[in-house]
Amino acid sequence: MTKRKTTEKKAPSIREEVAAEYPDSDLLFMDEAEYDAAIIGVSEMCAGTNNNHRVIYDLDKVLQVSMNLGMTSEEAIEFFDYNQGGAYVGDSTPIYINLVKNNKLMTTDDNAGA
Repeated sequence: MTKRKTTEKKAPSIREEVAAEYPDSDLLFMDEAEYDAAIIGVSEMCAGTNNNHRVIYDLDKVLQVSMNLGMTSEEAIEFFDYNQGGAYVGDSTPIYINLVKNNKLMTTDDNAGA
């Protein structure tokens, strides 16, 4: 008796799911797939007749991913400021959110000690 190979379907990544949900939008994602873990949503904006959706990232999670990739917290903040958050790449530039936790706005300064 021979075993039949089964083909397991790989679950789509969050990036693939988001792109499929908004097929008519030019969504921009952070280059490295590791940052997909920081995706928390997609913005819904209407500017005139042009709907503009943008991928939204949790800044705290973005910084944590950078640290998981080997950066110190200070390096992660500096890298974000100059290469990610500080990069405008058009109307679809991702949005980075500082979440409110325990009635306190979390900022990169708060994350420096993470």
